[in-house]
Amino acid sequence: MGALAVSAHAHADLYKWTDAQGKVHYSDQPPTAKAQLIKNGAAGQADATAQATQSLDAKDQAYQKRRKEAEEARTKAEKEAEQARVRRENCAKARNNLSTLQNSPRVYSTDAAGQRTYMDDAARARELASSQKAVSDFCQ
Repeated sequence: MGALAVSAHAHADLYKWTDAQGKVHYSDQPPTAKAQLIKNGAAGQADATAQATQSLDAKDQAYQKRRKEAEEARTKAEKEAEQARVRRENCAKARNNLSTLQNSPRVYSTDAAGQRTYMDDAARARELASSQKAVSDFCQ
């Protein structure tokens, strides 16, 4: 019962007036037509609603910011994982090429007509140096 009385006063208007002796009074009931409305219960409720809305908006903005940051972090992680995968593939190819050059007595390439062209010692040395550089670049 007491809670109902408190809630009823929470929505009441607040009036301020000055009596004939110059004393200022505050009340939820206007004594005369000259009383000044200080606080409207509905306005107070609107203020509380506005504050709640602002609080929800701030929380929503914080949530959206966290979601965006998480999405950016996920995208960055995926990009880094893809780059690591490409480096591993390039490393494997470079090591395979280097192994072929080091362990095969005769190395050839195929020309546009499909004919084998065997490397001479100078070309093989250049390719061997190039393959060693590729291994050092890709296999860190």
